[in-house]
Amino acid sequence: MSIRPRQSLLNPELKRPSALSSAPRALTSLWLDKNENLDPALMALSNRLLTSISPATLATYPEAGELYRKLAQWVGVGADSLLLTPGSDGAIRLVFEAFVEHGDSVIHTTPTFAMYPVYSQMFGAQAIQIHYIPTETGPWLDVNEVISAVVKYEPKLVCLPNPDSPSGTTLSGGVLREILTACESVGAVLLLDEAYHPFHEWSAVAWTETSRNLIVARTFAKAWGVAGLRIGYAVGHPETIALLHKMRPMYEVSSIAVEFMAKMLDHTDEMMQAVARINAGKQYFHEEMEALGFKVLPTAGNFLHVAFKERGSAVHSELDGKVLYRAAFEHPSLVGYSRFSAAPKPIMEQVVKLIKRALERE
Repeated sequence: MSIRPRQSLLNPELKRPSALSSAPRALTSLWLDKNENLDPALMALSNRLLTSISPATLATYPEAGELYRKLAQWVGVGADSLLLTPGSDGAIRLVFEAFVEHGDSVIHTTPTFAMYPVYSQMFGAQAIQIHYIPTETGPWLDVNEVISAVVKYEPKLVCLPNPDSPSGTTLSGGVLREILTACESVGAVLLLDEAYHPFHEWSAVAWTETSRNLIVARTFAKAWGVAGLRIGYAVGHPETIALLHKMRPMYEVSSIAVEFMAKMLDHTDEMMQAVARINAGKQYFHEEMEALGFKVLPTAGNFLHVAFKERGSAVHSELDGKVLYRAAFEHPSLVGYSRFSAAPKPIMEQVVKLIKRALERE
């Protein structure tokens, strides 16, 4: 008898890149392609903390109580409002598992984090996509279209990264409150993805104290600089988080991740200093690109977009093999722009130097 997978897995549009095709990036290149935090001082701190972990940690199962208590203090909520997950992606998947059934509607923006459409297909949901609109000042989201879609389709789930990625755009607290109110009126869950906190410091976490319809997903991959540990967390009303806890695996994340982050949370000042250095490098790169005559889209994440236009061929040729970055986008709202992850000024100075060299050779 043949196997009988879930019907949604037979969807020909549900495709994932092969894990076998991935390869290590060249150590000789500047890694500005995945919005990672490569601040040298923060990486040095991470190395010291990692080497201070007892070898017994690898041989034992995770005990996450201390991490939950420290994280609750950092986030400003009770520990029963938290769930550790394998990155913010793990939190997103748990929300889909807990709330989305085959045939349900899910609203998400486009372009956005790649896993929102993937999970919608995986769980057999009807995805309602709200497209960013291209404008002279960059991608723009029609909030009225979002609210109208919530009222019309009564979705189980509304997915909104704030800031969104790859656009880097944000919605104000007032606008997000309107969207949350619309979600509450139809019984939808608003999944607010705050992966770039605290590069963008505003947060909706406080609203989870009173709203059972809001879940905030965060990761330690960006500001905290530990993308390789695959650890994040969900924040929500205790009753909502209790539902997610029913879906969690035996152990939320690895022992190494638990022990490391319990130590790292004692160094929030150093993390914030790294964020400041990266923001300074981002501002420097922004100003240098504009001084060269290139249009730059400001973002609220640790990255920014540059339009090289007719000089793009020369710039891309010079950066090839030296800097890893997102050279181009297909979505109309970002066509013509290249994305660079931000890094401290000394790293961004190297990129500026290469771009200037490319222009001098034209």
